[in-house]
Amino acid sequence: MGTREWMMSDRNMADAPIESFTDLSDPERANLALLHSQCRGWSSRDIDMVVAVMAEDGVYHDITLEPAVGHDAIREFGANWMAAVPDLSLYIEAFCVQGNVVCDMGRMSGTITREYFGVPPTGRKFDCMFSQICFVENGKIKYLRGLWNAPDMYNQVGWDLAELKKSL
Repeated sequence: MGTREWMMSDRNMADAPIESFTDLSDPERANLALLHSQCRGWSSRDIDMVVAVMAEDGVYHDITLEPAVGHDAIREFGANWMAAVPDLSLYIEAFCVQGNVVCDMGRMSGTITREYFGVPPTGRKFDCMFSQICFVENGKIKYLRGLWNAPDMYNQVGWDLAELKKSL
């Protein structure tokens, strides 16, 4: 089976207008809009869009690195990711919302063209599964944890998995 043959959606849910999610309450749709904007920010390489939905003291935790806490740290983290992977793209297969908890799942892809948090660039592409879970407070994302198949990505771009172990 091909990499994308089994996906749950044949269209990127991040491209769907937030109003199209009609099976949610208004507060849930507002919470989904935060994660929706965050996903679009990554794919359009707009770190300000990513930061704008985060609480001032919000936590962005990419599982392979230390958590970024607060707007300045999240902006720095995002700038480093976007510099390393300038063609980063998120393809969202599904969103799930229950009250103030919002999740997504899909694939992320891109090319490692510059150093990635201390690991040298390879110029190779990756396409791997990922998911995010967000906790919303007072109309902003208070905590976001990004989970992705880092070993798969490392294998695709030709990095030694020992590099991943050093960052965990």
